[in-house]
Amino acid sequence: MSARLPGGHKRILIDTCVWIYHLEEHPGFGPPAAHVIENLEEGRFRAVASELTLLELTVRPLQLGRQDVADDYEVLLDYFPHLELIPISREILLDAAALRARQKLRTPDSIQLATGLRAGATLAITNDKLWQSVPLIETALLSDLTE
Repeated sequence: MSARLPGGHKRILIDTCVWIYHLEEHPGFGPPAAHVIENLEEGRFRAVASELTLLELTVRPLQLGRQDVADDYEVLLDYFPHLELIPISREILLDAAALRARQKLRTPDSIQLATGLRAGATLAITNDKLWQSVPLIETALLSDLTE
């Protein structure tokens, strides 16, 4: 991998797509996603994610009748080192509504970003270019972390 994660961030918001690309070993984005997840696991930074990630991550296994995989993903997120899952609160929803209104984000994206901002994240890792329009947080795209 030629690109590195931006440095100097103590708390990083990790979007659901990073987990999906890593777990499904996506041919293009799997390697940079694995790089992010490995750095988190090694404690090179602390991360936050909305509990919405649990919903987004388990839908596909449940569609495929794979409750076992959905359960594994839940355990993974609950116990992953250096990761904090943040519950969706009224305050986060109100912040998300403001972000959605100003930045024209989709509801799940606005909830993820509001969660990160409330939790003090200064960097968001995603593959959604629209997140770069949010001036309150730096955004790193997985596509920029590929070789």
